[in-house]
Amino acid sequence: MTDLQLYLTTLVMLVPVFTSGACMTLTAFSRANNFTKQERKLKNIVILYLLTTFLSWTTVFCYLFFPKAFVYLNMLCLIGFVMAPVFFFRIIRLLTRMEEKERFSPLHYLVPALIGAVFLGWSLFVPYDVQVTIVESRELSIAGHYAAYSRLFTSKPLLRLIFMLVYYSFIANLLVRYYRKANHSDNLVIKPARWVIFLINLSLIFAFSSVMSILLPRKDITSSVYAAITAFVISGQFIVLTFHIIRRKYLLYAAHDNYELRLTNYESKNTDYEGPEQKDEHRHYSGKLTRHRLNTYLRKQKPYLKGDFKITDLAATMDVNRSVLSAFINRNYGMNFNRFVNQWRLKELERLRALPANKGKSVTRLVTKAGFTDLRQYFRAKNN
Repeated sequence: MTDLQLYLTTLVMLVPVFTSGACMTLTAFSRANNFTKQERKLKNIVILYLLTTFLSWTTVFCYLFFPKAFVYLNMLCLIGFVMAPVFFFRIIRLLTRMEEKERFSPLHYLVPALIGAVFLGWSLFVPYDVQVTIVESRELSIAGHYAAYSRLFTSKPLLRLIFMLVYYSFIANLLVRYYRKANHSDNLVIKPARWVIFLINLSLIFAFSSVMSILLPRKDITSSVYAAITAFVISGQFIVLTFHIIRRKYLLYAAHDNYELRLTNYESKNTDYEGPEQKDEHRHYSGKLTRHRLNTYLRKQKPYLKGDFKITDLAATMDVNRSVLSAFINRNYGMNFNRFVNQWRLKELERLRALPANKGKSVTRLVTKAGFTDLRQYFRAKNN
């Protein structure tokens, strides 16, 4: 391998490492901004998924360039390969069950744990030098007393392929039922997002890379164009997933009469929560929420100038369910209703202070004109 080939191979192998690490860090930072326990759980699983892929690609890099170190990291490589499809399946389950309580059996982790335990126990009886020889030989197996162990040692791509086939069949069945339910609903609030299908198609490159690892000689895999395609497509999947999770562009299904999104815990901590809305079985809301419509109304009508302006007032004007409006503001503006309204009041206060007629007037005399009930509410909104 020439110096240029070595450089390109190193670069290709490190792209998914840096991408998964960066996406994992961004998702971890975003955990401080959660509206529900379900959202926190979703981000935790995404972090675990990115962590497993980070470990997988880091150990594969060591497999190529630091074979002696890989012997100690081999268990992490195995765990990353077999656990990634499990975590990805759970992410899809959470995305399609955001309005329900998730039920995920711990048995999904049992088989990977058993495989890891068998491999770890067997490795304790194999000399270190033999394991290094298996890595450096770049062969699917070696002859001799440890042939069976070497086949297990090099079977990680096959195990990953098996786990992917099993869990992608679960995902396919889940999405078929999900879209069938959503697309045949007469009272759909949020149209199911299609980005998850794109995300799943990107993740199929894992299966492709596993097949290539089985068919191609080990020494030719990393220097082939397939390795470059795999590395960059996988990195794209990490970016797509992280972007949509942080921006809360979830695959949601919700009906008008059943759209609570489990915001009770969040709303109880905020002053814009006014208790359960009076439910009317025959009430159907015909309003369509968009950022343009909402911003235009607030900019022209300025209902926030009233100190007692409530979320129910805006919901009635927009002709939408109060919970739908609350979730829309949370998802599109990243804040609750009170903070959202106060942002408009702060902008209005800046406009008033810029008027020549108000030159020299104190903030105390202008805050009420901007919609704040008193100076204390203004300072709280300013510092929030």
